[in-house]
Amino acid sequence: MNVNFVSLAQQFLTPELIAKIASALGVDRSLIGKAVAALIPTLLGSLAGLSSTQDGAKKLAHAIGKQDPGTLDSLASAIGDSGQQALTDGGINSLNSLLGGSTVRDVASALGKFAGIGQSPTWSLIGMLTPAILGLLGKQMKEEDLDASGLAELLAAQKSNISSAMPADFANLLGSAGIPGFAAANAKPAQSAHAAFNESASAAKPSSFPGWLGWALGLLVIALIAWWLQGDRTAVVEEPKTAADKTVQEPTVDGAELASKVQKTLDNLKITLQGISNPTSANTALPKLKLAAADLDKVHELSGKLPSNGKTTLAALVAAARPAIEELFDKVLAIPGVAAVAKPAIEALRTQLDTLSRA
Repeated sequence: MNVNFVSLAQQFLTPELIAKIASALGVDRSLIGKAVAALIPTLLGSLAGLSSTQDGAKKLAHAIGKQDPGTLDSLASAIGDSGQQALTDGGINSLNSLLGGSTVRDVASALGKFAGIGQSPTWSLIGMLTPAILGLLGKQMKEEDLDASGLAELLAAQKSNISSAMPADFANLLGSAGIPGFAAANAKPAQSAHAAFNESASAAKPSSFPGWLGWALGLLVIALIAWWLQGDRTAVVEEPKTAADKTVQEPTVDGAELASKVQKTLDNLKITLQGISNPTSANTALPKLKLAAADLDKVHELSGKLPSNGKTTLAALVAAARPAIEELFDKVLAIPGVAAVAKPAIEALRTQLDTLSRA
């Protein structure tokens, strides 16, 4: 199977589609292009790492199977349309379930810095590209009649394609952020980049390390060698992360991880709103709506203790989720008889979201 997933993704994400994404997000086309070039190998590499274990491969195959078969065909038309928010929300939720929310937030933070775009466009871009990548993998699984094990083998064969496509500066940034699979390692500068990568990849035996870790370390070796050849001879020692650095990745106050708490509250709120179809179900949902407002109020109280960068991260998360929630608010309030029951609780939630979305 001589397939290159990076090339397939690049062919799908045409200049016209990238321009459409840039327009929808209100970001310069060249910056979105830079972000896309880094995100494609990052997503593929992360999913390859996930599938290096039997459970991970099954989890990935299951996520691909849950996707709407027409997602890949309808993705372009959804961008810039009313379906864009549902698309991005679905992509973020899928990636969170596969890689974990903390890893996805770290990747988003690193990508925003690398491409020079804000947190909200970064999250939206990740949400858009994730269904595209999963759709391409699903298409290949169908064409080749692959099961989870076959998909894992196919992704494992993509190591050289992914490493070749990964921008060296971004690989370095991922390592500096402490993202799993990109931790700093003791490299041998005298080796060629090709030899260093092969040595690291061959060392990734299932009995010792996950398959993703070995070749990801090889990626970092390549990045370090490229950095060395560029003439910068400053120290290569990574400074220990400060508490402020960790706050950017996961704003934490008094042991409470606020970003995770907000994400969970918003996800539950969406489910509650989607379950309202008449005044009776609105009455049933009312305690949950009030609980969501109380949870957001608690987050607001704790967020006052965050440094400015932590507040910005939290605000970006709420702002990215806000359009989809507002759409649900409007739908619920338009149901005959429901506004009299749910409007006070919804207005209270809107106030909390307004407050949290302002850094």
